[in-house]
Amino acid sequence: MASNASSTWPPASGLCSPTVPSKDAVFQTSATARINAPAAQVFEAVLKIDDYKNWNSFVPEVRVIKQPQNDTNLSAEQQHDDVNDLSRMRVGTIMHFFVVMDSAKPNKTTQTELQVTDISTPDRPSEYIDAETREKEPSYTSDLNKVYRVSWKQHGGFASKGLKTERFHEIIVVGENECELRTWEVYGGVLAYTVKWMFQKTLDAKFRLWSEDLKKYCEEHSKEVQSET
Repeated sequence: MASNASSTWPPASGLCSPTVPSKDAVFQTSATARINAPAAQVFEAVLKIDDYKNWNSFVPEVRVIKQPQNDTNLSAEQQHDDVNDLSRMRVGTIMHFFVVMDSAKPNKTTQTELQVTDISTPDRPSEYIDAETREKEPSYTSDLNKVYRVSWKQHGGFASKGLKTERFHEIIVVGENECELRTWEVYGGVLAYTVKWMFQKTLDAKFRLWSEDLKKYCEEHSKEVQSET
């Protein structure tokens, strides 16, 4: 566990998302870590789902089911280059996560369908979370000039009718080669009570594992880059 993470987050009042506001939240899970690597590099590792097999022991496989033709977060040149790129997330990407819930059985996975709801960077900030909400709601970082953010929500399938979820990553710039990762998911709907009863402890552990894996992967890569320059 990353013991050097921020002590002021998550907020005591709880976490939320546009898909599952505080009043509808049944439970939440979160993790945070201080990472000695550039925020942009860590963010790219989260977006580059094709590389999850290299570091992510919780979700070692992701398959893109549908990639949007237009993404306002990309330039016109990037739009053209990325039409058939299934290696990374874009706003609107529909994807299947293959989740390892039991670490003792790494080859047994559970498939869940998700859709990317937002991508925001200091160069191309989004207003998916508006300024008023960012100021009032401590779940989010208010200054878009200092945060890289991506989120995705439950999409399709029978379970989605009774379960609503939205997962966030915020990667906050601390220094040139240092950032703070905050990741959380909020669960709502009738089925969320069952998920809480059966899986909350496992999900809490898996979120910590995701953060630890990402921290290790990005710090090792950052050291390699620095040694080459």
